[in-house]
Formats: sequence, structure tokens, C-alpha cells
Amino acid sequence: MKLRYFCDGCGKEVPRNSKRCPSCGKFFAAVECPSCGYRGEAGDFDAGCPRCGYLKLPESSLPKINRFGLKTTPGPASPPAALFRILGIVLALLLAGFLAILLLRGGFR
Repeated sequence: MKLRYFCDGCGKEVPRNSKRCPSCGKFFAAVECPSCGYRGEAGDFDAGCPRCGYLKLPESSLPKINRFGLKTTPGPASPPAALFRILGIVLALLLAGFLAILLLRGGFR
């Protein structure tokens, strides 16, 4: 869910880090929570309101950062890398066996 920001002067949606409303020109000193009135920087609200938790997402739905610094989303677990290695070895052996049979039968004439 993407957080959306609105001008409290005209009610139009504004970009996240806007200093002024593109519609009415009102200057923004801070972002205000519509539930409890807490005021702070836009970054303070990235995970919901820090005071009352308005629009706070459950921890399980927040993206995780893997060891490569990439965001991952929750979902079904991917097969372990060892499974792909085993499948690769099995396929390589099958291909080598197939080629050996063709060579022994004289299939490459």
C-alpha cells in the first residue's frame, strides 16, 4: 500500500516531498497525521504514524532486505539452491549418457 499525501488547504493530492502544494501554493511545514494530529517529516510516516500507528502495516507485509541489499517481498519460499545444483548434475549426466549412446551406435555419421 502506497502512502498518499494531501494538502490540508485545498485537499488535492501532492507528491511526497513537496514543499508547496502544486494546486493552491500552500507551504508545507510538516506532514500531519489525520488520525491523531502528530506532525513530522514525511520520512517519519514511512511505516505509518509514529505516535498512533495510523496506516501501519503488519511486520509480515513489510519488504525484507536480503544479503545482497535487495528488497524481497513475503511469499512462497523458493527452492534451495542445492536442489538446482542436483538437477543440473542429473541433466548433465543424462545428456552425457545420451551422447555416449549415440557415439557407440555410430549415430554421428
